[in-house]
Amino acid sequence: MIFFYGSVVGAAFGQSCTSNPTTISSNTNFASISWTGAGGVSAATCAAIASGLNTSTTANFFVDLANNTVLTINNNVTINGTFDITGGPGSNLTVNGGGPSTTLHVTGNLGDATNNGVDYVVTGVNDKIKVDGTLYGKNNNALSGNGSISGGSINVKNGTTCSSPCPASGGFTTCTAGDSFCTTYSLPVTLLFFSGALNSDYIKLSWATASELNFDYFDLEKSSNGKDFFSLANVNGHGTTNERHDYSFEDNFPLVGKNYYRLTSVDFDSYRETFKVIVQNYSGEKTFQASPNPSDGLSLTLTFNFDQSDGQVTIYDNMGIFIASFQVQESSRLLFSNPLRSGIYFAKFSSPALTKTIRFLVN
Repeated sequence: MIFFYGSVVGAAFGQSCTSNPTTISSNTNFASISWTGAGGVSAATCAAIASGLNTSTTANFFVDLANNTVLTINNNVTINGTFDITGGPGSNLTVNGGGPSTTLHVTGNLGDATNNGVDYVVTGVNDKIKVDGTLYGKNNNALSGNGSISGGSINVKNGTTCSSPCPASGGFTTCTAGDSFCTTYSLPVTLLFFSGALNSDYIKLSWATASELNFDYFDLEKSSNGKDFFSLANVNGHGTTNERHDYSFEDNFPLVGKNYYRLTSVDFDSYRETFKVIVQNYSGEKTFQASPNPSDGLSLTLTFNFDQSDGQVTIYDNMGIFIASFQVQESSRLLFSNPLRSGIYFAKFSSPALTKTIRFLVN
């Protein structure tokens, strides 16, 4: 599940799409609404977003539903902005694809922070509402259906209810309520801590959970700059449990300098939640590895634990005879124009700051 820090506010240049007329008084499909565009976005663009044909334009949507009005979304719709929707008693927003997977994805907030009054319904098991920001539920609204409702945070009050099974259970990182809603609302993973410890030649990562709900595995990720992460390992979870479980992983090839790590939990429904990043310094020996080892003689991948952008790698056989030379780049996969014969070889890295040689085998 992805962790969202706060909510998205406002669309670029104040672009907005408002239903016309402002208050919809009869049941309707989201794609069939007549729209009014403002702030630089046209009514035609609004209609294209509502029909799922435009997934890139940024615009806020405003819809007001009269009492007992149903607004249905039956195709994939992405709103890059907020979806401010209000209504009277009995009004609801329904996602119903009729079988195929159908998702309403709102990158900002969904609902209205002061006067929502709208029920959220995900009819089928493949129907989804995903909210990157905050989902608001006010004034005795309800969440129901066989699909899933998920996002960054959920904020409810005044008697909001969730059916059983609750489509939003475990789907949000945080829950805020003016009543007892959050006391029965279960987060997918309750993380107690996540830390790193430096050893002589490796970094040990440790973490623990207090509870897990429909939980599949952790994706442990690593980065050299705190921005660009790659998957280091997948660690299986324990499904559903209210007992503490401790986890650990050893990074046996840490980078010289700062190592950034983060955990992403993945549920059985593939929903992801990412926790905060931790940093661990490592000041060990600069080195590099060859893989696979033994090699097939056609290619070789070199992995460095330091910045190697100004270096060169030279390949020699076990007699010290030159084979090939490569300028090391960000991608360190070496391709040999003439396949290497079986035997022992050496890869020598050279730069103004370092010279290092390792051995590898060819089958």
